[in-house]
Amino acid sequence: MANPQFKRGATLGLAIAASATIIAGVVPSASAETRIETVIGTISGADPIRTSYIRKTPTDERVCQTQDVPVYAEGGGNNDSDLGAMIIGGVIGSAIGNKTSDNDGAGAAGAVVGALLGREHAKKNSGGQKIIGYRQQEVCNVRTVMMEQTVEEITGYRLRVEVDGKIISLESQNPRAVGERIEINRRTTYSLR
Repeated sequence: MANPQFKRGATLGLAIAASATIIAGVVPSASAETRIETVIGTISGADPIRTSYIRKTPTDERVCQTQDVPVYAEGGGNNDSDLGAMIIGGVIGSAIGNKTSDNDGAGAAGAVVGALLGREHAKKNSGGQKIIGYRQQEVCNVRTVMMEQTVEEITGYRLRVEVDGKIISLESQNPRAVGERIEINRRTTYSLR
């Protein structure tokens, strides 16, 4: 008689081999079928989709304010200082004219030019004008400011469409009227579970 352990081992081996053969031969292929159809739907509602942002624009703005401005004394000039400057300028101009030229009258011409230059120099250096009061004056400046404006734009439309006895929601870039009939692509996929 045959060994009982041998029988058990052979039976187990045959069972494993049979199972492997069945599994290898019966692998189901996972396939699906998709159909695309065009159907007609009716718009039952449309709502705009809005987006908002802040636009910053540089703008020139005129800003005015009232300021106190000093009022200076009317200066007729100090005649004594003008005369002194003319005399000194004339003497220096005459000396320069006589040294630089041997022509007759060069000293006199130098004296005239020196006197005029001395007078102008005295006027420029008499700058210590006296403030006798203040008056109010409107002072305006132009400055650049950033104007902020909230901008709201319509970026699309959310449509409610009645199709196949159901209400579905779709988005569109174009506005649609309620009651309008539109074509819709319907995709149906069939597959095994």
